[in-house]
Amino acid sequence: MTRIIFTLLLVLSSLRAVSQAPVVRAHLEPVNNILVGQPVRLIVSVFVPNYFTGGVDFPEFEIENAILVLPQDRPENSNTQINGATYAGITQTYVIYPQQAGDFHIPPAHLSVPYAIAPPKSIIATAPLPALTFHAEIPETAKDLPYFLPTTNLTITQQWSRPLKGLRTGDAIERTITVTASKMQAMLIPPLPLDHLDGIRIYAGEPVVHDQKTARGDFIYGRRVQSAKYLIQKAGDYTLPALELQWWNLSTHRLVTATLPEVKFTAVINPGYVAELPPPLETPIVAPTQRVNIWRHYRSKVRLTLDLIAGAVVFVLAVRMLYLKRAWLTNWWDERRISESASFRRLLHAVRTNDPKQTYIDLIEWFRMTQPGVPLHEAVKSSSDTTLGSEVGLLAETLYGRRAPNISSQHPTKSWDGSKLLTCLKQQRRVHKAQQQTFSKERLRALNPCE
Repeated sequence: MTRIIFTLLLVLSSLRAVSQAPVVRAHLEPVNNILVGQPVRLIVSVFVPNYFTGGVDFPEFEIENAILVLPQDRPENSNTQINGATYAGITQTYVIYPQQAGDFHIPPAHLSVPYAIAPPKSIIATAPLPALTFHAEIPETAKDLPYFLPTTNLTITQQWSRPLKGLRTGDAIERTITVTASKMQAMLIPPLPLDHLDGIRIYAGEPVVHDQKTARGDFIYGRRVQSAKYLIQKAGDYTLPALELQWWNLSTHRLVTATLPEVKFTAVINPGYVAELPPPLETPIVAPTQRVNIWRHYRSKVRLTLDLIAGAVVFVLAVRMLYLKRAWLTNWWDERRISESASFRRLLHAVRTNDPKQTYIDLIEWFRMTQPGVPLHEAVKSSSDTTLGSEVGLLAETLYGRRAPNISSQHPTKSWDGSKLLTCLKQQRRVHKAQQQTFSKERLRALNPCE
């Protein structure tokens, strides 16, 4: 009988632990009929009992043959019912752009989730990201194209730097071609070929690409601007061939061809145009009438050579020294970046900018460095500053919609301003520094009892 009761208690304890574990849900939008180049949303939600004690560490990963846009906006907070219990939730959205046809797999990843498992007890749990797959394809009629442009609208326009009338040899005119595609990336728009003509030299410029996005990271349109200068070297009649760009219409599900018509113009002879600059006239060398001091003649060149050699030696030694000190410099930089002072500077910056989410994350990190192993609510409670506890409580309420039971606050609203918390944190760090100095002096006395 005792063994049966013990077994039942074990089972109940296991079920209770499982019920208190974080719940991770993920799904794709859309699921089917996905075209190459079109966005696929990966929506990941994390739910925990009670409340979150920090920000969820959503993973960063890569997908082969696809462009992954990490979450750009703030996570969405929510509440839901799971097995009759209320869970707090945080949702983030990734955007995936497949670059070729085939199957795509979301790689294995884990989320770090800090939450109150049994208030005031809190833990940081690790939860796996659900495995998901999707298939992207190219329509049959577009598979033979060297590129695939799926969009709802595509336009091509061109401009010239001057009218194509009254042109003469030696004139240079600039041509600007703009391609705009709705709901797609500018980097997917291919360059248009500009054929060279006899009598005209073309100087292509660097293309300019621009993506216009929404606040959620969706592409409104992509734009590629291509420019070139045409230098007319011979007189005559010229015809620039028409330019074509095929794209897939997502509304009609058909291939469409956007066209720039051919351009014709005439250039006449410019009598003042000189194709090549004549060589400069040689200045006759007059023989010196006096004897030349050879050392004085070559002294400046010798001095310049010695200076160059000395500079090269110094440069090589400096590069060698930096190479030898590379590991030391790397370690020094890493220690500086993860130091307590650097963590505190990041925290003050988040508070000054009134960013509650980043403030909460940096606050947990700074207390972890100053009081290792102590949860945030206990570290705040151990402080003699009651205002600090009230401000941290308001911060938690602002983020998660309700107050953590171990952090008190006397603020009636959820609006959050970091000015009071900034003053409390500066005072808290002065107390921490004073405690550190006292601790160091006591250690020195212990090591030197004779002093």
